[in-house]
Amino acid sequence: MEIDIDDLRSQERRKSFHSILISYPSQDGSNQLVKHTCTTEDISESGLKIVARRPLPLGSVIPIEVNTVKPKEHFKFMGEVKWCLEVDDAPTFFAGIKLIKIVENNYKKWLSVANS
Repeated sequence: MEIDIDDLRSQERRKSFHSILISYPSQDGSNQLVKHTCTTEDISESGLKIVARRPLPLGSVIPIEVNTVKPKEHFKFMGEVKWCLEVDDAPTFFAGIKLIKIVENNYKKWLSVANS
């Protein structure tokens, strides 16, 4: 039986397209930090589904910066990569990020963005 990733979500997600910056240690053993810009596909109070051009290392805890347009806000999080799937040959990857650390004074603002 195949399980749809969407079936594993415990919170309501809403389609929301925002620019995000992620960074994580290179997987080539060089200790360099890989940084690139992605977009969100959907968001919730405690997670993001993102669209990336590279695979993300599963289980990695990575810094994430989200810039929203309406309302114009900037959020910083630490998030854990829970899953990553290649969806086409472009290459395009969808990845699920669980937000594990949110700057407290931004949490109420994030809730308003995630629930609007």
